[in-house]
Amino acid sequence: MIIAMCLGIGAGLVSAMEGEASRKTRNVPVDIFADQARGPYRTGTFEVLWVNEALDDPSTTAVGDSRKVMVQLWYPASSSVQQDHAPYAISPQLYGESHWVHQLGGVRTRSVLNAPVVEGRERLPVLIYNHGAMHPHFSGTFQTEFLASHGYVVVAIGHPGANEIERFPDGKSYRNDGMTYWAEPPTGERPARRELAEYLWAHGDLSLFIGDIRFVLDRLAALDIDPEWRLRHRLALDRVGSLGWSLGGFLSLQAGRDEPRIKAVANLDGLNLLGLMGPRGVATLGSERPMLLMFADRWTEVSPPYPGVELSADIVERMELRAALVAHYWRMLRRSTADWYYMSIAGVDHAHFSDRTLFETIPEDRMSPRQAHDIINRFTLEFFEKYLRGSTQTPLLDGEEVFAEAGLFKMKGDAK
Repeated sequence: MIIAMCLGIGAGLVSAMEGEASRKTRNVPVDIFADQARGPYRTGTFEVLWVNEALDDPSTTAVGDSRKVMVQLWYPASSSVQQDHAPYAISPQLYGESHWVHQLGGVRTRSVLNAPVVEGRERLPVLIYNHGAMHPHFSGTFQTEFLASHGYVVVAIGHPGANEIERFPDGKSYRNDGMTYWAEPPTGERPARRELAEYLWAHGDLSLFIGDIRFVLDRLAALDIDPEWRLRHRLALDRVGSLGWSLGGFLSLQAGRDEPRIKAVANLDGLNLLGLMGPRGVATLGSERPMLLMFADRWTEVSPPYPGVELSADIVERMELRAALVAHYWRMLRRSTADWYYMSIAGVDHAHFSDRTLFETIPEDRMSPRQAHDIINRFTLEFFEKYLRGSTQTPLLDGEEVFAEAGLFKMKGDAK
């Protein structure tokens, strides 16, 4: 439990390790996505199983199991498409019977399953989306559809070992009883919480998930010249970004350091350093890619108007960990050579950066999911428009347009 706590500070992994699969959802309207803000394009989607035959999956002890990833793409669709909208979970049978996706069977998205790509010959920038810990690859649909409707091909990767998948479409089952991405302390040692956290941050291993990203980019490059593929000659693979929520957010930071094809990265409330503080970690070396760091404002619990609250030793330890995380993040920014943006949003929680708040009851004093998603999407879109498309129309990033709930710090790479 102590390991779970240290993993979960700022990243939402505690609850994931305590049984996210069986989370209860409220009575969700089937058209919950219908009034989400959109761009000028209709969107299509499809899901596919890709098998990395070159890698025996170390995350499972099953002998001879090649590494498999479920991949879902969203993309601008033909304006003439008229088919029904795709279900939220295209393949719910891949998850256990008690998984929360089964409570959303009737929910439909705004995308059309297997729709033809938008007309024309323009090559479209590619965004790799990485999910949060113990969440499926489609748990950020509010954002993947939005970005696709603005002309991006969004490729969500399901990372086995972090997504609660139990079987694959080829009929084979999966169990994460092998390699994990967090690090166990040496046998017999019971370090204090802060020391354990620093150990995990330095020794966590995201390399398997970085390998998934590389494998998917390689597969996309091969398919881009395949005459049978629906997106043939439409991918701008020289304009690739990576983004994600929670685990997927800090994974994207490291991917931007390790994978040269990634040109810009966005971290959505992944306030963790798991695996980022090793000798080659992005928190140790800094980033060479433009970064957008977007976090829930976690400091309100110790801000006015609280008149004076008696704190327990446990709460003090938690606050010490948070302070250490934030300090390490600022050190990473100081060491980075590219432009960066660091922002916080008041009134939101960790779940607001995913679809979860659409499906669950949230406290009345928290921001509505629609408002939060609008802020998150607009900043994310403007960031990638600037760094993947070269747009100079960036009023949010330039401070010309503001949201009262959002605070933004920034620094140009050439200012260091």
